[in-house]
Amino acid sequence: MKTVTRRQMMGAAAASALAARVTAQAPPGSPAPPSNQDFAQAAQESHRKNSRILASFPIPMSVEPAFQFKA
Repeated sequence: MKTVTRRQMMGAAAASALAARVTAQAPPGSPAPPSNQDFAQAAQESHRKNSRILASFPIPMSVEPAFQFKA
């Protein structure tokens, strides 16, 4: 069985990090990534949408958790 040295392991880790970084970059000519404000707005809209979906399901009283937990 061939052993792997620490130097080889670090080289493989650096190569995989570089490959991940290269693939994560947007190709030339693609639209600019959204700003932070767009991410916040998208997250809020997603939260509202998920809340509406979850609110549409009836939940029996026996399933709901207690408001006060005693240890």
